[in-house]
Amino acid sequence: MLFRSTSVIKSVFDLQTDRLILSVLSPSSASAVADYLQRNRPFHEPYHQLHNDSYFTPFIQKQYLRSDINAFFGKSQCGFWLIKKSDPTRIIGRLSFSGIIRGALQSCLMGYHLDQDEIGKGYMTEAVQSACEYMFSTWKLHRIQADIMPDNDRSIRLIERCGFKRQGLSEKYMAINGRWRDHVMFALIRDDYFNPEIIR
Repeated sequence: MLFRSTSVIKSVFDLQTDRLILSVLSPSSASAVADYLQRNRPFHEPYHQLHNDSYFTPFIQKQYLRSDINAFFGKSQCGFWLIKKSDPTRIIGRLSFSGIIRGALQSCLMGYHLDQDEIGKGYMTEAVQSACEYMFSTWKLHRIQADIMPDNDRSIRLIERCGFKRQGLSEKYMAINGRWRDHVMFALIRDDYFNPEIIR
């Protein structure tokens, strides 16, 4: 069962790019989130941890959205949902910055996923570039890390286009779709991002 949203999605904070709105969503947008997750469930499963059926319902997603808001205003995590300006009733992706460590590290982990119908159109590249600039400039982070399975060529190309550099391999790093999988570690440093000699 899909939980289609029929109204404009509501948010508590937005970033805007040329084609996208990156939103921290209100709990009232839970049906739109559930719709996105449901319709992409088979496509995302090979790259994500296992979830039971309840995860894909508006009831559970409303709880996650409340947690997102608290984490955003508490500066412990930043989770954006991607919405096309041309279709503000439909979510097309997720981009999050979690595991934020302050003190001497000033770092975080970045993760993302996109609607299967929007692959190859440059939306996630656009979102990553804008959101990383925001995290460096506003949240004052020094380092953003992204961990990607070695066989996910499309995601690796995306992250390299955005200026991330390969830093190593983490063996059996994360449980993905029920299996412990190796991940390639990539990182983007604030000074490198704002260096005009780096082409993105």
